[in-house]
Amino acid sequence: MEPKVSVILTSYNKPLTVGLTIESIISQTFSNWELFIMDDASNQHTTDIIKSYLRDIRIQYFNSMIADEERYKKTRYAVLINEAMQKCTGKYIVYVTDDVIYKKEKLSMMVEFLENNPNKNIVYNAQLIQTVDEKMDIKSERILSAYDILPAASHRVDHCSVMHTRDIADKVFNKFHSYWPEEPIYWYNADAAFWSRLNKWEPFYPIDSILEVSYETVSSFQQLKAYLPDKLPNGLLVKSVKEDEVYVIDNQTRRLISPKEFTQLKYRKDMIIRIPDPYLYQYIEGPPVDDNIYVTGKIPNERLVQEKESSAIYYLQDNKKRSIPSQRVFQKFRLNSKDIIQLNKAVLDKIATGPPIHEKISCKYKLPDGIIFQHRKDLYWSMEDVLRPINRKVLQRLNKHKQKPVHLNHQEFSRLKIEDAIVWEFIAGNNEKTSI
Repeated sequence: MEPKVSVILTSYNKPLTVGLTIESIISQTFSNWELFIMDDASNQHTTDIIKSYLRDIRIQYFNSMIADEERYKKTRYAVLINEAMQKCTGKYIVYVTDDVIYKKEKLSMMVEFLENNPNKNIVYNAQLIQTVDEKMDIKSERILSAYDILPAASHRVDHCSVMHTRDIADKVFNKFHSYWPEEPIYWYNADAAFWSRLNKWEPFYPIDSILEVSYETVSSFQQLKAYLPDKLPNGLLVKSVKEDEVYVIDNQTRRLISPKEFTQLKYRKDMIIRIPDPYLYQYIEGPPVDDNIYVTGKIPNERLVQEKESSAIYYLQDNKKRSIPSQRVFQKFRLNSKDIIQLNKAVLDKIATGPPIHEKISCKYKLPDGIIFQHRKDLYWSMEDVLRPINRKVLQRLNKHKQKPVHLNHQEFSRLKIEDAIVWEFIAGNNEKTSI
């Protein structure tokens, strides 16, 4: 009798590919498998696709029903995998995500290797990675090879390429009191941490064949998190994977913007960036940006406003209105007259008055937030009256690369306070913390 394989599928809002993933498992030449679909409270469209496959008695479906506000507290896919591990009954365990397609011979080849080598507990295969656009058209591809025996597999093997025995997984559990680590610091490398645990007993053994295709889609975590700062600057427009609601990061909170106020406040669609849901929901929800802002005066910061009655122009910063005393100041900081919002004096009177924006750049005068500066070839983002170095690719990720920088001469630059660079991650190529 064939040994049983437990397949753990973690799923979250990939309606374009999740059905293909499930079909690729159903189509395996190896038939003695059980599939645990561990869905993390996806949208209705995704769950409807998943449920259409539940007629197969080998498939079990579980929905975490996690609240969005709880997502950032743990590494969600690790939580789902650990829950599935408690349910698995197979001799072997293998993983898949909702954007990976198994080749039909994958399970049979991996099982054959482990059955023919009973002294080995871990095997991995080569993987084809294809970057695709919204229409699933291939933009680029690369191969993660499987040539070497790996005594240190962390950051070298994707978790969808691995099969291991239940026995070695239980050794991990007995030593560490868990399988996969769930702490939020492992959002993008919980597999590497688990591989490190497995490697305490033995290396990973290769199968030099491409046995699955991994799609990096526009909603893949790797794409969404790459070049994204650890701390989002205020003034950014963001939306999640799950919904189309748009938030503005304001005072380090997320404020939901109504469609009407999106237009009224002169925001543009090309300013919006998509970010991973756990990353978004770590910001507490602030007051919504709706009709009530004109009653309370809680207009989002980093907006240009003009008093209708006097034509005075202000820049909103630190919940205060900072006057722009001249056209020279306006031009100096490359402000755009198209962004000016007309407000009644009664609304502006509800906003406290801050220091005016000065034409002279010096530590004596508070800088406007959210301005891009350039000194020689280096770029900086003004935040809380200091300049922080920022990488050009980070600017592009934040849709700020088209913003013309304010050029600083050496004298101006020497007067300003420079603090730590904006920290970002490029996880598509590695999992290491990086700054500029």
